[in-house]
Amino acid sequence: MKSINPLREEINRIDEKILNLIRERAKISLGIGKAKKLSKTPILDKNREKEIIKKLKTPYEIQIFKKIISESRKLQ
Repeated sequence: MKSINPLREEINRIDEKILNLIRERAKISLGIGKAKKLSKTPILDKNREKEIIKKLKTPYEIQIFKKIISESRKLQ
């Protein structure tokens, strides 16, 4: 049986990339929140959220992105 350690190391590298992207997304969400506040635009944009979800293929992806979207909305 193959050792799972190399696979875990690969997951660790991927996790680091994911975390960096989530942090970058959070910064952008804060900027969007400020822009929405200045323009008096509602935080919730159901059409935008549907647009994002529509591109996803699996329930797994949908669940993860719903959480990301929810947390982004809180930042805004």
